[in-house]
Amino acid sequence: MDDPLWLKHWYDRRGPFEAECRRARDELLVDLKQPALAQQRVLADVIDMSAGSVHWKERGYDVVADDPGRFRSVLPVMRYDDFVPEIRNETRTKGGTLTCSPVLRWLKTSGTTGAPKLVPYTLHWLLTYRIPAMKAMWGTYLEYHPELLAHPYATLDTQTVREDVYDFVHGIGHQAISNRHPKVNSRDWNPPWYESPWFGPGVPSSHEGRMYHRIRHLAARDLHYISSINPSTLISLRDILAQRADQLVSDLRAGTLEGRPYTEPDERAARRLAEVLRRPDFTLKDVWPSLTLYTCWLSASASLYAAKLDAVLPGVAKLPFMSCGTEGVTTIPVDDSLHSQPLAVSQAYFEFVPAEVPLGELVESGEQVETLLFDEVEAGRDYHLIMTQGNGLYRLWTGDVYHVDRIVDGTPWVHFVHRDGIFHSFTGEKLTESQVTGAIQRGLRSQGIDAGLYMCGPRWAEPPYYQLVAEVPEPSEQLDRALSAAVDAALHEINIEYASKRDSGRLGALEAFTVRQDAIAAYVESRRQGSNTTQYKYKPFQRDVDFVTALTSRRKGVRT
Repeated sequence: MDDPLWLKHWYDRRGPFEAECRRARDELLVDLKQPALAQQRVLADVIDMSAGSVHWKERGYDVVADDPGRFRSVLPVMRYDDFVPEIRNETRTKGGTLTCSPVLRWLKTSGTTGAPKLVPYTLHWLLTYRIPAMKAMWGTYLEYHPELLAHPYATLDTQTVREDVYDFVHGIGHQAISNRHPKVNSRDWNPPWYESPWFGPGVPSSHEGRMYHRIRHLAARDLHYISSINPSTLISLRDILAQRADQLVSDLRAGTLEGRPYTEPDERAARRLAEVLRRPDFTLKDVWPSLTLYTCWLSASASLYAAKLDAVLPGVAKLPFMSCGTEGVTTIPVDDSLHSQPLAVSQAYFEFVPAEVPLGELVESGEQVETLLFDEVEAGRDYHLIMTQGNGLYRLWTGDVYHVDRIVDGTPWVHFVHRDGIFHSFTGEKLTESQVTGAIQRGLRSQGIDAGLYMCGPRWAEPPYYQLVAEVPEPSEQLDRALSAAVDAALHEINIEYASKRDSGRLGALEAFTVRQDAIAAYVESRRQGSNTTQYKYKPFQRDVDFVTALTSRRKGVRT
């Protein structure tokens, strides 16, 4: 049965939580009007927390404690791999190597390939930066939609989870940043729903199991708001409702949760849900007519979900999720602008390098890198982002490229564009993600189709070539051929090396396949793993073309 203790926690926390979030937002707004002071404060704090560390003293970096102006000339630009020796030491010292604050957790990066990184989650970083960032974001959500705290069932938070940790590094938990369990202290993340039955560690750890528990608890409630990081999670919520419709109706009718007694039977709710879920085109708004808001990433590749989100959540307001990664926060939403938000000047010390500069080559060779500060960037240009965090990772280049949209009160408003570097290069064509994206969008438009979800990857053959799968309203082999030619022609115009290699026969023509709408979304969902469900990202650009067989083998009803 539903434990009433969580309801007490909800009511006890509602007022303080709202006050904390609004205060954090107000403090952020002040910093955004005084960005120079905020950046000076962050740099001074970072130096204060790290100057006494083993690493800084061994390298002589502590000299900047008396002269912060030397920070950029003394400390080099770093990649994560450059920190690995120090991180390895930090796993044993649990603090004092990179920064003079205890390491509470090791954060895993998201993703499905490669060894997960170990990002230090220190007490100082937690209390001074990460938690205030979350509260400021929720302060904006509350400013625009106070109904998300209207009652205990008003909000479904899928952006954070509480899962038991089973992976440890020398006694310290290794977990995703989205896992807010266990709570560190009273200042750790503690929203009103923290003890709710669909949020705690007792919920199944599998993505589908957890989602069903959320649905079952909230199916007959006046849900106002769904919080997510990735738009794919919102699409998945609707898919699981469809897949488990009979089970949900049965549980509501019997008052059970997966067959076990849970609440009083609710025949009326069961009958209404059965009628809604019987329709093949039902929406989340049909399931929850009370829905007024959803949030998630809305820029870069996430923007390709726009049409799907509008279809699944018709008429529901939307706000963006902060631009962030495991390594740190870059922007925090302060209003209802969907694709651009202010640089989070109170979260890190930020530096920029024009995107056309081959930053990877410079860092790899150990050359001095000339950087720009926040007040030196120009609206309309793309930049590599370098950030210094309060967790000991200084002058970190993650490979992210941001576009500066405008400058407001001296603070750049930016949005994430793509990861730096080459998407692929068989023969020296050096295709970038932005070039491939532009070509695909032009190709689809030439066929009168708005860009939706697509995937592209390299096919090794004689000669090698690229393959593309795109969702369209009416897939057909005729459209496959037309789209193949259109995208190939667009790449000819966008990348002169691609044109040269194609014309000389060293590259084969790009091959496109069309699939029904929702096919790629379903494929992406099938790739989720238990350890990455919250942070799992849709990636349109792949290292191989395994996705082609998986998607085209399911293609049915294609007309020639």
